[in-house]
Amino acid sequence: MEAVTKGYDRGITMEQQEINKMIAFFHTGEPDSCKWEDTWTEDDDFRTLINVEYPEGKFVIKAAWNFTTPERVAGWVEMVENFREMGYYCPMLMKSRNGNYAEVLEVQGKSFVVWEEEFAKYSLPKNVENKPRTPDGKRFVFEEELWEFVAKVGQKHFTNTWGDSLYVRLVPVPGEKTDEVTECVEKIESLIKEKAPKFIERLEQVLTLFRENKKKLEQVYFSLPTSVFQADTWDDNLLLDEEGHFRGVLDYNLSGKDTVLNMLFEAYSGRGRQKPKEGEDILPGYSKAARDADYAGLMEALRVYRKYYDFTEAEAEAAILLKRYTETLDYGAIHAIEKYAENEDMMNQLFDAIEDELTRDDIDFREAMLK
Repeated sequence: MEAVTKGYDRGITMEQQEINKMIAFFHTGEPDSCKWEDTWTEDDDFRTLINVEYPEGKFVIKAAWNFTTPERVAGWVEMVENFREMGYYCPMLMKSRNGNYAEVLEVQGKSFVVWEEEFAKYSLPKNVENKPRTPDGKRFVFEEELWEFVAKVGQKHFTNTWGDSLYVRLVPVPGEKTDEVTECVEKIESLIKEKAPKFIERLEQVLTLFRENKKKLEQVYFSLPTSVFQADTWDDNLLLDEEGHFRGVLDYNLSGKDTVLNMLFEAYSGRGRQKPKEGEDILPGYSKAARDADYAGLMEALRVYRKYYDFTEAEAEAAILLKRYTETLDYGAIHAIEKYAENEDMMNQLFDAIEDELTRDDIDFREAMLK
């Protein structure tokens, strides 16, 4: 059996006997071929997968010790069926020999959830050579086709009983105490105190603005439309045909119920954004030109979305509040502090940009969202 690891600090070691047990949940006999790899390893999140081939076909057996539960895995089945009925391809989940969509395996005192999917019949974007671009050349066609998919899922307003996505806002992520934004804010506070204490006062100033914005968002966010999404729309989870067109998604770990507006923002994620040329004395990504370019790209995405999704007045009003909440005190700010904590000019640029983003009111979301 061929094994592959990605160089993480593993902490947990999958032994051959555990791999055999995972396979035995779903198959009898030795596979014709077998390859396994750790796909994510952190202190509280370990994932591994095994590609197996039998005469009846190829399959992917996955195991996770994290937020994944047997109930969530069973819930994915309905989500996959919904997407397939919409005309999109998602690998089907296979029942175990016990008739379950998920089994539990004890490994070194930890309970791993194990499930199997059919091997995807389409390719990841990185494995497709000829991907057509949009007429303006700004992005790949499959990226706008992805936006169409997410918008159509939003328009369906699917419901579920098995949980939220891992991108939920203002409520704890499944299995955690807070949402991802709050984790970032706490990390930023810690970094400033440790690496750049002279900026504590500036941090308090932006935190005041951030909390005021958060309070306004909380007043409207939980009444916004929702649906059930795959949620994790990075390229490694997208499937394209050989002509480079979007056909569907895989990897359901982060999926669940979420606010449509939040998922549309996540699916944009800077796709097609035109990055301005910046000098070495400019904090990358935080100049006014760079931030304006990001908004311009988002406006283009929203105009694509509205072809397939009917935005509400409430969503148009909430858009700026959500953008401020998710994209000011975020991972970008964390990375900037880690890299430039001792560079006073860069740090001032960072806080100037964050403050500007938390107060600017020149973005016309209504024009882009409402027909």
